Amino acid sequence: MMKKLTMPVLAVLLVFIIAALASSEEKPWFDMANCDFCKHLLDDPALLDHTVWEHHNISNGLISVTTVDKEYLPSLRKASHMMDVEGEKFAKGEPVKMCGMCQAMGMLMQKGVKYEVVETQRGSVMLMTSADPEVVKLIQDWGKRNIDELKKWEETENTEE
Repeated sequence: MMKKLTMPVLAVLLVFIIAALASSEEKPWFDMANCDFCKHLLDDPALLDHTVWEHHNISNGLISVTTVDKEYLPSLRKASHMMDVEGEKFAKGEPVKMCGMCQAMGMLMQKGVKYEVVETQRGSVMLMTSADPEVVKLIQDWGKRNIDELKKWEETENTEE
């Protein structure tokens, strides 16, 4: 079942664009505690340990697959909803803090990336595409950075145990 972009999702996209334009300093790529969007992934302390994010290049962009253990699907859906709520707050003029990944995604949206999310039985699939080869490269670079940063994060988590 395909989910159409709702007003909250469009508001989130607007947040990404405006915040990306407003900040020129390099921020941590993932900053769950300080990003008003990503912090909701911490609402269930076990969610991140039971979620897998994959990014795969396709000819005109990227497909991102998020899967979660079934018992954590409600937590993932709630976090996604709360991210939409943050977008609505920002649309009303309230300030929103963003991590580097969210800012970079906003820059992609500013460049006209086509963005679509489909909810699945175990998470979601996100498509980011463009007809412009330069933008396709930026999308794929964003995906590679996510993969690299997730790997670093996992290595840090494993050394802390």
